[in-house]
Amino acid sequence: MIPGLAQYLDRIPRPYVDGGYYTKTRENRPLIGPLPVEGGYVVGALSGYGVMAACAAGELLAAYLTGAPLPRYAPAFALSRYADPTYQKLLDNWGDSGQL
Repeated sequence: MIPGLAQYLDRIPRPYVDGGYYTKTRENRPLIGPLPVEGGYVVGALSGYGVMAACAAGELLAAYLTGAPLPRYAPAFALSRYADPTYQKLLDNWGDSGQL
């Protein structure tokens, strides 16, 4: 792309690609919503689905931030779900969620 850099091509080390890491929750659901710290929010643990889920995750977070009505599925992605004893029991029997 830049002809002047051609002189350096023979000195460039061979790149190493590790393959990447995907953050995920135990049940492989994203984390989207408020954190226990006032004013803190999270959109994370998208587990490799980030490009596909980014618009919906952003829309859900925007609803939290603006005080708009939340969709009924919002608690399924909130960090607070782990404090729910019913959800904890569900996790105990969840089974293998796979890598992605």
